[in-house]
Amino acid sequence: MRELEKHIYFRDTVVIGGNLPALLYAYSNGIPIVFADAVLPFEFDKFSAEEDLKFLGMDSSDTATHLQIWDRLIFLLGLAGLMPLSGLAENIRIKEKRLFITTKHSRSIKINFNKLVVFDDKKVSGLTATTKQEKGKNRVIDWVNVRSGCNHGVDYLADDDDFVNKVIFYPTKRSDNRKFKDLFAESFLTNEQLLDFDYSDTMAKFKILKMMKKAGIRGSKNGRNPLYPERSSVPYKYYAVKIETAERVVYPSIKKTYAPDPRFEFRYDTIEESLANAKKPEGYLRKISEAF
Repeated sequence: MRELEKHIYFRDTVVIGGNLPALLYAYSNGIPIVFADAVLPFEFDKFSAEEDLKFLGMDSSDTATHLQIWDRLIFLLGLAGLMPLSGLAENIRIKEKRLFITTKHSRSIKINFNKLVVFDDKKVSGLTATTKQEKGKNRVIDWVNVRSGCNHGVDYLADDDDFVNKVIFYPTKRSDNRKFKDLFAESFLTNEQLLDFDYSDTMAKFKILKMMKKAGIRGSKNGRNPLYPERSSVPYKYYAVKIETAERVVYPSIKKTYAPDPRFEFRYDTIEESLANAKKPEGYLRKISEAF
């Protein structure tokens, strides 16, 4: 095994990054990809039914999640031998035109290259200096458990404000009864707003309750209403909706611009832009995608 560490591989072009745009680029162009930090998409993000996914060997009429596409790309690139480290890299160091990659098993892999296509710089050293750093609004997900008011037909609530921009209901993972729903709320907040109590998970909870009440969602049943004399037609009384915050997750939005270098191509494609530019690969990778 130690003899393999002395071997120096060569790849003309290598993609650096563990996010979905990087995987789509590597797949479309049949280029090997390495990363030291996998960036899994948010589990509830979906492509629309109109998106064309035939380039992945999938029926474009299916509504696939970003995570399902991420998993499929990992699978296909791995089968094609375009993920040489299979996600085992711990860190990546660049010196001149050589990658020095340390794996989780304390092995060292060296890859010479002519060009690196960089999508993500996590755990990567040796890039050129950062010339600019732009901070956008952070995507904030508030996970909420619904204790009373979890059985209803509403799937989605929306608001024009960036704070609790939308509320998504999904089958709870806390019970085997798939009719019961928990929820998460999505917001887009600045770093300053994240420190402001007016934008805290507590205030998010109050806004969610207001939106649920406006949508006609009620809590659990609380017997029949005694104000109605005919018991056969008496409507039920209901408890108030009761929810509790479980976790807040912040996805930072930071865009770094690097000094130009002929060895590197820095790409900042969004998932939508990457999908628009995606295509069927050539050769063995195409055969694999059509076979599986």
